[in-house]
Amino acid sequence: MIWTIKLLKQGFPAVLFSLAVMLAIFQPFPLPAAAISARTLQLFPFHQGSGTYVFGLDDCLPGAISKLGQVYCKTNDNAANWWRINDDPKKGFSPAVTRAKMSSNYKAVTSFELNNHPYIFGLHTKVGANIWRINDDPCTGFKLVMYRGKMSHSYKHVVSFQLRGEPYILGLHTKVGANIWRIKEGPKGLTFDLIKDKAKMSPRYEHLAVFYMGGHPYIFGLHEGVGANIWRIKDDPSQGYDLIKYGARFPHSYNFVLPFHVGGRPYLLGVASQNDYKEWMEAVSPGLQEGGVWANLTDAILQTAGTGAVEWGKGYGCIWEIVSESNGLSIKKVTKKCVPISHRYAIVTMFEHAGKAYIFGVHEEHYANIWRINDDPSTGFTLDYYGRH
Repeated sequence: MIWTIKLLKQGFPAVLFSLAVMLAIFQPFPLPAAAISARTLQLFPFHQGSGTYVFGLDDCLPGAISKLGQVYCKTNDNAANWWRINDDPKKGFSPAVTRAKMSSNYKAVTSFELNNHPYIFGLHTKVGANIWRINDDPCTGFKLVMYRGKMSHSYKHVVSFQLRGEPYILGLHTKVGANIWRIKEGPKGLTFDLIKDKAKMSPRYEHLAVFYMGGHPYIFGLHEGVGANIWRIKDDPSQGYDLIKYGARFPHSYNFVLPFHVGGRPYLLGVASQNDYKEWMEAVSPGLQEGGVWANLTDAILQTAGTGAVEWGKGYGCIWEIVSESNGLSIKKVTKKCVPISHRYAIVTMFEHAGKAYIFGVHEEHYANIWRINDDPSTGFTLDYYGRH
């Protein structure tokens, strides 16, 4: 980055012109079929039979360019993709469905199971809640089975949970607290009924995740001010939940907080993927855009330099265990030293396969890696598959 700044100071217009020509000539090649776009904004697993899949919803597409060089985003109508994890995750994954018809205009997307079959739930920015049923052969796509379920788009977090074989959706609203819906199969199709309205929960949660103890669902939330809280969903979800852990110490430095289970015990993986260069560019880009074409060429040059050999950021993963004690639950960090990873992961999720837990991370350079949680989670995780070819 120092080299780039020095270069820009020497013959600024000439340098910009030369590099602009290079950028115009050396356009990136299309992504290979097995690649995963770093523009994937939603990522989560689902299971069908013995198969494990990872579902991804892509971001909108770059659209027209204004006179000031600003790029407008247009809706991606074929934004859904999913991949099948190979029976041996050390051998990676393969594309199952690419560019399926689903808009990029979903604020939240997650999966659930009904009658032991996977479904996709999506909260659209305009039309409410939609649900798709994954086909019996997941490689043939999915079918929209519920459209325009009544649900506001003003939810900060949306998660799903299962209780006694029934699926539920919990949404944390920006103003009214948390609401819970139950999904059932009726004579005319799926029903989506609000069963708990305005349960007490602050909107100031950075992360919200579901884990299970003894087959029962719990909610983990990391609050901006008070730390980590845990709620137990009541046996009758229409009665809400009980706050059973308040204000546990938990870092705010994680970009992702993901639940997983080993031997029936619940854990949380905290992943920090802090790209300082990217954050710096986001901070200065408004000023660059005001400068018009030359400033946006500067933006492009800095981005090109920033994705080179220079590492500017930090990345690591830490494992925490949720432990049941005589006086309630506690959250304890079990990895003495966090495991270093690249700081350039665009999105990360986890899946469980054949009794083991795995991490699935999509790198900014459009490939995915798979790590296996060690049999003793306190020793961290091991890279099983490196997706860059």
